[in-house]
Amino acid sequence: VNLGSFYAYQGDAQKAEVEMQVAIKLQPSYLPAYVNLADVYRASGRDAAGEQTLREGLKLAPDSAVLHYALGLVLVRLQQNDSALGEFRRATILDPGSARFAYVYGVALYSAGNSTAAIAKLDAALRNHPNDRDILEALVSIHQARGEQALAEKYTERLNKPTAGGD
Repeated sequence: VNLGSFYAYQGDAQKAEVEMQVAIKLQPSYLPAYVNLADVYRASGRDAAGEQTLREGLKLAPDSAVLHYALGLVLVRLQQNDSALGEFRRATILDPGSARFAYVYGVALYSAGNSTAAIAKLDAALRNHPNDRDILEALVSIHQARGEQALAEKYTERLNKPTAGGD
């Protein structure tokens, strides 16, 4: 995987792909290899191959939040937004402590036209990660878009506190 990552960094997608595939063959249970291979495919405009790779990884590790999350990202790029929502939801169920997974799921819900569910998800995530800038910024943005200035200002104030900036 490290060698594949090196080749990817060097811009050699073909060698990166080969090394990631070798890593999967050598140790099929090493999940980062699937994610990294899917990322190599993303970088070369081959998201369909990335989707297939992640689904293969999920056959071995169906409860991997990281694989579900990565698959959700691939599905968004493939414009399969309903399926992506399901993957993001599954990732948040499998890893409820991940601020990033909750944030992305909340934004995806909002993008799908469900601002009420997005706010609920982001507020729940904020209780566990009270200083997460991404979550706070999303809540500001959504409330502003809904014309709820008082709520937007409430989150803006939290965002501007010196403690805001991460978990």
